Amino acid sequence: MREKKAKLRGSPGNGEKTPVMAYGCLFCITGREERVAEQIRSVCPEVQTTTMRQLKYRTHNGEKCLEESLLLPSYVFFRGPAGLEPAAFPKQHLIRVLSVDGKDWRLQGDDLRFVQWLFRQRGLLGVSQACQEGDRVRILSGPLKDLEGSVRRVDRRGRSGQVVLSFRGREISVWLGFEWVAKPDGA
Repeated sequence: MREKKAKLRGSPGNGEKTPVMAYGCLFCITGREERVAEQIRSVCPEVQTTTMRQLKYRTHNGEKCLEESLLLPSYVFFRGPAGLEPAAFPKQHLIRVLSVDGKDWRLQGDDLRFVQWLFRQRGLLGVSQACQEGDRVRILSGPLKDLEGSVRRVDRRGRSGQVVLSFRGREISVWLGFEWVAKPDGA
């Protein structure tokens, strides 16, 4: 197997070189997302993987509790050195590496920004904090804050907000959890 070296770029001020990172997406058998992610990490330790998960309020036996669930079944996102060859990934449970026009696996444009945002969230979209301002809801922190312009509806009783995400040219509606907090002073 031929090895490719990752391109390096300097980090301002510290003189160290860091690899140029590229982001991609895998399509796999539903229910095997975590297994695919684990296999890739074990074979390719320079590659980081994540799935898109959320913490959401659910009512169980009359009480609200937080539950983690998968948001985009069948998808595993990864990042690694730009020279990475995904053909080296284990094939078990993997259907295909998604690509642009059947050629390049590296995500670009809005898809790239979406997956970079997902990695900043470490793949887990936690509960946002919100407060009531008159007849509207103001998001103070959490993933809904980053996506505030995409919040379509709010279910105050269910403590969730419907957000429209765009990935691979498709709009995906998801409900993300939030908790009420007192309005901050001076806001």
